[in-house]
Formats: sequence, C-alpha cells, structure tokens
Amino acid sequence: MKVSRILAVLAVLLIAASCASKPEPKPEPVITEPVVTEPAIAKADVQALHEKVLAARKDAFDQGAKDLYPEEYAAAETRYTAGKGALDQDKLAMAQTELTAALPLYQELGDKSARSGADKSKTDAQAARQRALDSKADAYSSQELKAADDFLAKAEAAYAAGDYRAAREAYAKAAQAFDAADKHAQASAVKARVDALAFGPMDQGNYQLAGEKLALAQEKISTQPSNAADAAAEALLRYNLVLAKGWELSAGQRKAEVEKVKTDSEAIKAQVAVKDAYTEAVTAYQNAEYAYTAGKFEESVALYAKAKQLFDAVYRQAADKRAAAEAAIRAAQQSAEQSANVAQMGDMTLGNETQPQEAGE
Repeated sequence: MKVSRILAVLAVLLIAASCASKPEPKPEPVITEPVVTEPAIAKADVQALHEKVLAARKDAFDQGAKDLYPEEYAAAETRYTAGKGALDQDKLAMAQTELTAALPLYQELGDKSARSGADKSKTDAQAARQRALDSKADAYSSQELKAADDFLAKAEAAYAAGDYRAAREAYAKAAQAFDAADKHAQASAVKARVDALAFGPMDQGNYQLAGEKLALAQEKISTQPSNAADAAAEALLRYNLVLAKGWELSAGQRKAEVEKVKTDSEAIKAQVAVKDAYTEAVTAYQNAEYAYTAGKFEESVALYAKAKQLFDAVYRQAADKRAAAEAAIRAAQQSAEQSANVAQMGDMTLGNETQPQEAGE
C-alpha cells in the first residue's frame, strides 16, 4: 500500500513538472493597414478654381468656340456643370476634380478659337482693303487708307508673335478702317460729280451735312475706325441724296422744256406738216416719260434732251413748210392781183368787146 501511494505521488509530481516546463502559447500579432487621411479641401480654394474656370469658359465662348468646336465645347460644359453642381452641394472633392478637368479644356478651346478667329479677321481685312482700292481710296482717301494699313501692320505683328487674340482685334479694326476708306472714297467721288453738275444748291441741307460727316470720318479714322466707317457711310448716303435730287429737278426742267416745244410744234400743225418726224419725236418723249415716272431721273434727262432735239427739228421743218406755203399763197395772191390789174388796164385801153352797144348806134 505504501508503495502505491509513493507511485501515485510521483506521478502527480511528474505531471505537474511537465505542465510547469511547457510555455503558454502567445497570441498572434494583429497586422493592420496604416490609416491614410486625406488633407482637408478648403472651400475657398475650390471657389477660386471655379473663378478661373469661369474666366476660361467666357474667353472660349467669346472667341466663338461654341460654334467652331461644338463637340469639344459640349464636353467642357459637361465637366463644368458637374463641378459647379458639386460645389453648390459642398461636395468639394468632386467639385475640385471636375473643375480641374474642365479648366484646360476651356483654355485649349479659347486658344484654338482665337487663332481661327484671327485667320477669319485677317481674310476680312484683306477683302476690305481690296474694296477700298477698287473705290480708288488711294486717290480720294489716302489718309484713311494709311490709317487702315497701320492697323493691318499691328495685326500682322501680333499674329506673327502668336498673340492671336490681339491679332484678331487689330484685324477687325483694320477691316473697319478699310471700310471707312472705301466709303470715304465713294462719297468723295459722288461729291466731285455733284459739284461738277452744280447740284449742291438744289439740296443744301444734305450737301452741308455730308461734308460734316466726311470731315468726321477723317478725324476718327485713326482712333475709332468703326465710328469713322459710320460717318463715311452717312456722307455717301447724303451726297447720293443730293445727286438724286439734282437729277430729279433737272429732269423736271427738261420735261417742261420738251413739253413747251412740243406744244409749239403742234400749234403750227407739225403733226400734219412733218408727220413722220413728229411721230419719232413723240416716241422719244414717251420714253423719257416712262423713265421719269419710274424715278429714273438721270436716264430721263438724257431722253428728254433727245426728245427736245427732235421736236426742235420738227418745229423748224414745220415752220419752214408753213413759211413756204404762206409765201406761195402770197405769191399766188399777188399774181392774181396782177392779172386782174392787167385785165382792167386792157379794158380801159381797148374797151370791153362784150359790153352791149348803146342805143341808137
């Protein structure tokens, strides 16, 4: 029994020693990903970005990008609209992303459109210059032509430097100045014609105003070419009104002259005495009347002049025939009177054989 107890005690001791020597297992370490915190986005920064996008957007629109590149402009608008909507809802991260994407799209559109616009303005300016030369601006409006050429030179320099926005503006001013030179030259040519025809006094008000506008065009050409073009255009209009009034009054005068000689011709029966010539003159007169009624006064002046020439000839021919007829009548009357006188003298000298004898003879 004693041995059994000893063995039991030893077994317990061995078990306890075994448990004491075995280390307890350590827990596995927990590996966690590092937490990355995004920097806070300031709303003021996004608003400042929005202002830059707005400026680029306006420039692109002003340069005509919406019409020149509609698909690219629509794509930029999509990004802008999304960014603006997010900003309004304080979704700053999204707003920043969309607006950042929209900005270079608008900037590129603005640059492309500015160059396209400069190219078109250059073509317009060159065409306007040719019109001015066709109107003899080098002879009538040399000062205006030089001012326009100065604008053109500035535009060419800006274009060569790649400043297409400045070039576009300068080309536009050059085109306006060339238009002013064109209208100024035309107005000067009409003025010269008005003066040669002495039509100025026939419409003194418009003649004076036209001169004032012509002077204003010269004054404004170097600084405000658009205003100069408007003034020159009005000068041209006014001088043409003077010219038209002059032709109208002249036509009325010629009409009266023709109608007088026509009436005089008919009074001496020209329509009978020189029928064919009279018919030709009447036809010319009717042609003049048609032009006058249609308001073609300059044309009618020439036609009335032709009709008067024909009626003058008709009157002379008819008058000559009338004079000849009257002379013949007078000659016949004189001849008849002479014959009667001779017969009477014969009767007195020889007696009248047919007279009955007196009674008692």
